[in-house]
This record gives sequence, C-alpha cells and structure tokens, in this order.
Amino acid sequence: GQITTKELGTVMRSLGQNPSESELQDMIN
Repeated sequence: GQITTKELGTVMRSLGQNPSESELQDMIN
C-alpha cells in the first residue's frame, strides 16, 4: 500500500525523529 508523508512523519516522530517535509518526500520517492 501507499504511505503518505503525513503517515510517515507520524511514525518518525513516534520514534523520536523530527523529519522535514522534504526529507519525508525523499524517503517515499
């Protein structure tokens, strides 16, 4: 399935990270 940057950001923050929107885009693409 597809994951959105919003979902990935939520997961990352739950792991103690604070990724920027552009970093999230890079991880997904």
